[in-house]
Amino acid sequence: MIKEYNQIIMSLFEGVDRVRKESPSAGTKYRLMGLAADITEVAQTLQTEVLDVVSREAVLDVDADMDYAELSEQVLAQELQERIEMDDTTREQTRLTNEALGALSGVLAQIADGLERHRKDEEFERLYEAEKRRYMNSGTSKRARQTFEQWKDYECYGHPLQEQIEDYRIEKVMQMFEKGVFNERVEHMQRAKRYPGELDLDQLGDNPKISKTVSHHYAALRRMVDFRDGQLVIDPVRVGRHFYASRHEENAKQNRTQFLKYMHKVEMVQEEYRKLLAAQMEASANEAEEAEPLNFFAPSKNLKVLLAEEWFSVLTANEELYTRQWTEQFVEALMHSEWGEQVAREWAVMDKRLTLKCMIIGQLKDAGVLKGSYNQIAKLLDLDGENPATLAKYMGLGKKQPYAEWIENYVKSK
Repeated sequence: MIKEYNQIIMSLFEGVDRVRKESPSAGTKYRLMGLAADITEVAQTLQTEVLDVVSREAVLDVDADMDYAELSEQVLAQELQERIEMDDTTREQTRLTNEALGALSGVLAQIADGLERHRKDEEFERLYEAEKRRYMNSGTSKRARQTFEQWKDYECYGHPLQEQIEDYRIEKVMQMFEKGVFNERVEHMQRAKRYPGELDLDQLGDNPKISKTVSHHYAALRRMVDFRDGQLVIDPVRVGRHFYASRHEENAKQNRTQFLKYMHKVEMVQEEYRKLLAAQMEASANEAEEAEPLNFFAPSKNLKVLLAEEWFSVLTANEELYTRQWTEQFVEALMHSEWGEQVAREWAVMDKRLTLKCMIIGQLKDAGVLKGSYNQIAKLLDLDGENPATLAKYMGLGKKQPYAEWIENYVKSK
């Protein structure tokens, strides 16, 4: 687009020059009229497509190979002189053409000012996000993802270890440096700030493919990227600012792509690190949970209290046999059986306690200790204010539990 504007303006200059050199004739005024219209159209297009944009956004490449301030002066220099041999109409069209050139020069000057104005952080952030979207929609992004997946599958058998993750990250950071992404910045560095405890750069030594030292390049990277929780994290505002400030550098667009590509690879491998860390934390939590002794006393006590309530004596099939002594012995036997640990584990989960109580009541009903249906029994229960229909449903789950057969055998044996 910018080259197109350059060509359009150069074509206007050629048109102005032709009119300047020709001897005034009957057709001159019409050529001037068309020229003025063309100049006005170009000025309006630049106003809409360039000036309005640079007035609110940080835009890359809009001034690539195009100096708007200098071009503004060149446009003014194209002004035509009124000549004695011109008639009044031609003289008027010459004046209108010069006004159009002045308006075009003004738009170009405003664009130059807009490119140098102070910008807000939000503009730089939007610039970074726009460049990132461009990269993520490109074939380069897809190829980077493909080669990363191949590395993960073939080199790491699908599950990279921490050492492999660290080596991969350092390798990609070094490849970014070797591509010269930060060469311009590094050349102006007198000293390199050290970042101990981050990437292990000491193992790399001297690298003939880069200017100065690895530490210089890493310091340039760290001006745009934070290091948090062991990971390199892009700061969108700082990266956007760098993209804008370096837009006139040699290979600026290529450097932006290289930065985004290698940081994309770094982010992918850091995601594997986060997964690895999460798996380790989950394993540690499971080990801690398994190491914690189960509480057998709480479920035992609560089940005894439950079976000692009035509803049990109302619903028992045999008041003389299924006494309070019998229910306490039943609970003790259950908790000391091979299924006691499972009962204790379920009791340890708050949300499973109500269901556990109902399933044991349901099993006592199935074994003949209690009379009536699940629904009839549920109506006499007062468990956590739960709906009787829900309690009845939970009771029916008892027969599916592995300890259901044990309860049935226990009741028959007594």
